[in-house]
Amino acid sequence: MKTSSNPLIGVTIDVEPRTGDDGQTSEYYSLKRPYADAVAKAGGVPIFIPPQPDARGASRYLRLIHGLVISGGPVDVDPKFYGEKPHPKLGALKPERTASELMLVKRAVKMGMPALGICGGEQVINVAFGGALYQDIPSQFASNLAHDQDPLPSTKPSHKVRLQPKTMLHRVTRSDETMVNSTHHQAVKTLGKSLKVCAVSPDGLVEAIEGVNAPYLLGVQWHPERLYDDDSVSRSIFASFIKAARGYARRR
Repeated sequence: MKTSSNPLIGVTIDVEPRTGDDGQTSEYYSLKRPYADAVAKAGGVPIFIPPQPDARGASRYLRLIHGLVISGGPVDVDPKFYGEKPHPKLGALKPERTASELMLVKRAVKMGMPALGICGGEQVINVAFGGALYQDIPSQFASNLAHDQDPLPSTKPSHKVRLQPKTMLHRVTRSDETMVNSTHHQAVKTLGKSLKVCAVSPDGLVEAIEGVNAPYLLGVQWHPERLYDDDSVSRSIFASFIKAARGYARRR
């Protein structure tokens, strides 16, 4: 089988402390299963990328893979990366992970590699290209819409988003709007350079961004990997990403 038939997709993963039965705390790599499942169902081969401490490690992974997924997780982007002081409602920070993801996505886009950011991954893309974030939506953005849908399960959609015309996202999904799941308290505030908005929620909050000049650079604020089996828009996002990764593999 040719490599380009099933492109290798790097997926960033987290580091979490866990306390065992013996009372000892250890660090574990972690990633929620739907990320890898959606990549595989769409035709890719997921490869997990732990936080990289330096450019050498990041470059080795990027030479191996054909597409990059920046995953989400229970972590906020440290505001130092976009020149702001921490807000009182700022959540947990993992600067090592965020610095690694910023480095990876910048280098991937420079190489022409397809990149997909999901939830916090969308925020990383925005910051990587000079944008800024609302550090806490409830206290910084006036809205009656619940952007954190808990206790509703994240496998269920909770609100609509409008897909903007003349964008890649609109073209690949062939949809003007879709229902999404929503599990975030941060969001795009100031758009990064060479990015454009491709979806917004009814209250005007940015829900998806894409690269203006990049072959394939997409960030979505929701979790299409968790809706994959029951939602055609979610499947089309992953299908278009894997198609782009196949093309990158053939060109490389």
